[in-house]
Amino acid sequence: MEILQNLTDVLGQSVIYIPAFLFVLTVVVFFHELGHFLVARWCGVSISAFSIGFGPEIFGFNDKHGTRWRFAWVPLGGYVKFLDDVNAASVPDQDALEEMSEEERAGAFQTKPLWQRAAVVAAGPIANFLLAIVIYAALFSIVGQRVLEPRVDEVIAGSAAAAAGFKVGDLIVDIDGESIESLGEVKRLEAINAEQELNITVLRDGQRVELIATPERKMVSGPLGENAQMGVLGIERVYRPLIERVSPDSAADQAGLQAGDLVVRIDGKPISSFMDMQKIVSTSAGKALNITVLRNGIEVTRSATPKATETKDAAGNTVTLGLLGVQRKDESVHERYDPLTAVWMGTKETYVIAAHTLTYLGRIIRGKESADQLGGPIKIAQVSGQVAQLGFAALIGLTALLSVSIGLLNLFPIPILDGGHLLFYAFEAVLGRPLSARTQEIGFRIGLVLIIMLMIFVTRNDLINNSF
Repeated sequence: MEILQNLTDVLGQSVIYIPAFLFVLTVVVFFHELGHFLVARWCGVSISAFSIGFGPEIFGFNDKHGTRWRFAWVPLGGYVKFLDDVNAASVPDQDALEEMSEEERAGAFQTKPLWQRAAVVAAGPIANFLLAIVIYAALFSIVGQRVLEPRVDEVIAGSAAAAAGFKVGDLIVDIDGESIESLGEVKRLEAINAEQELNITVLRDGQRVELIATPERKMVSGPLGENAQMGVLGIERVYRPLIERVSPDSAADQAGLQAGDLVVRIDGKPISSFMDMQKIVSTSAGKALNITVLRNGIEVTRSATPKATETKDAAGNTVTLGLLGVQRKDESVHERYDPLTAVWMGTKETYVIAAHTLTYLGRIIRGKESADQLGGPIKIAQVSGQVAQLGFAALIGLTALLSVSIGLLNLFPIPILDGGHLLFYAFEAVLGRPLSARTQEIGFRIGLVLIIMLMIFVTRNDLINNSF
């Protein structure tokens, strides 16, 4: 029965995971190939096909320039095929080039000047970066974001922050020269800098104070429930026990608690955070509590009895908790930005993602970071499905993130990838002639082996990490 249940769960998840995965991948691949296509068309290159997916064609059409626009059965990528390409990887076909007429040779990719060939190849990754900038700019402008002030409300005892000298009330303004405007930026920087020294500037009593902290490497649960090794400083924002909403007919409603009340004591015990209140309430099901709140500057005490509520804990066990029926006030600020500011923020976000990705990969190469966090198609599918459940805006945001990753990956100097082609062109520029066909063929074979090895490795990571 358990096996049947697991199978049912996987099938149920696939209903969301597969369409979300295909949507994200198709958008990213389409714009990548569109970058190649547009610049190639501008340079007068004859294009045989523009394909989304590989393998047999599902449907397609020819445009007025003779390009076949096709959708294929294997939707795990795509390609633009030039007239003189051997295959979808844009390996040049020297034999076909020699047999072409003068008119055909004029439209061949390999006969174009070096700068045009380089521009066509680079246009794919550039299109990915531009897509990310446009998406982020649209999200910042239309959807906006919630910003929580990067102020320290709590320093965890024994943490890296405690060792560095952080104090309650510190306002973080700078990390390694990067201006900090929200708590989210702090969390992102600490997460990707495990065991790396950070120079942090805080405002303390109106004075700038320089601190040096090294985030500890810990296993942390991400927002989608995934576990990952991340850097942790040990600083927290503590939500004040300020009631924003009281549920009708709840224990709090029956006791006379109101929106706007600030809880200051429960049974005489001082309350400094919403979490303090939750801890007491959750363990007091059916027990009358004397709750003192500050209302319009006056202390008011009410007696409330948390209602017993059954729920599941992290291990899946049924537990009974006390529920008061209040919702804390969200002290973050929702901000939308004008189009110009949004474009700048989108550009900055794209740069930050690219820079942090390269830093992480550099640490893997130097043996200072584990490669077990690298994921492949299975992980992308899982995350796509989970994000899709959060809403369309979240899925579009994931598309931007993946677009940056695909753009970076294609710039790696590995033959078959765009970066490999650019590497060959760099040699051509230095030598004054193209590398021999034999040398390029060997390079493409090596590149294919490297890509296959990478795919096996990340798929192994996906399976070991139980992505499904």
